[in-house]
Amino acid sequence: MNKSNLKQVILAINEASLICDTKRKLFREIKDRTGLSDTKIYKVIDLLEKHRGLEWLNEEIDLFPCAVIYARSKTNSLIENLSFWEMFKDDEELLEEIGFEVKDHRMLEYMDRIRKEDPDKIVSDTLSILYTNSIVQRTKNMPHKNENRSIVPLPNRDFLYQIMPKRGIPTNRDVSKDLQIYFKDTLMHEFNRTCPVCGIHLPHMLIASHIKPFRDCAHIFEAADHNNGLLLCRNHDYLFDQGYITYTDEGKLVVSRQLKHPEHYQLHDLNKKIMTENRKLYMDYHRKHIFLGKI
Repeated sequence: MNKSNLKQVILAINEASLICDTKRKLFREIKDRTGLSDTKIYKVIDLLEKHRGLEWLNEEIDLFPCAVIYARSKTNSLIENLSFWEMFKDDEELLEEIGFEVKDHRMLEYMDRIRKEDPDKIVSDTLSILYTNSIVQRTKNMPHKNENRSIVPLPNRDFLYQIMPKRGIPTNRDVSKDLQIYFKDTLMHEFNRTCPVCGIHLPHMLIASHIKPFRDCAHIFEAADHNNGLLLCRNHDYLFDQGYITYTDEGKLVVSRQLKHPEHYQLHDLNKKIMTENRKLYMDYHRKHIFLGKI
């Protein structure tokens, strides 16, 4: 397996998947962007499909966060190696074939942390924190706000502060553009490009909505953590962002009395599976500080 081909194909998929509505168009676009043969492209896609790298949603292709992180990371960097390992860690034959060998003690430490996390997470907290840190390095010397605020009580906050001790968020939101792209890409994957409230499946009409608003975040990781997000259509993003609706830890809909005629808005409960333990922490903040009413 050629790692260069792997990265080229993932990048091409990531760039083309939202503009191609059939498999035929997607394969043609990947071939045009990479110059690789059909055989090489199919080999990479088959490998990713087998190892939590991508999945098909009918005619649409959807990348897992690990694959996106791998493709966007610097060649031979710790983040690239760790994301590659997280994708393929159960395939010893593949790792042996490419000569995957770990000597860096930090890499070994992070691998051990990932092994202890829930294997059903769409991306490990460890990798997500490290990738976030790699993106925001250039913001360290920029003005920050909310430095005296507290983050939600994430179970991994000690590791978070070890890797990213800088508190607060940049005053200029534009500097975290790459982070916002990653945030939305991850939610697109988690929610299958569908609003979980009304079921609309039009990716260009969907918004990566923060549960604890970006303006309130006490650390840049809160702004990047997919658990602090819901993928909502424009209507439901507005209602949620303005506090007209919120959700319980079980995903049950709660409607503010200030919302007149709620029957007009196709409001529904969330699937309980969406409410991860970390997402519950952010939703608790939303109920207490954003929702227009009492629960």
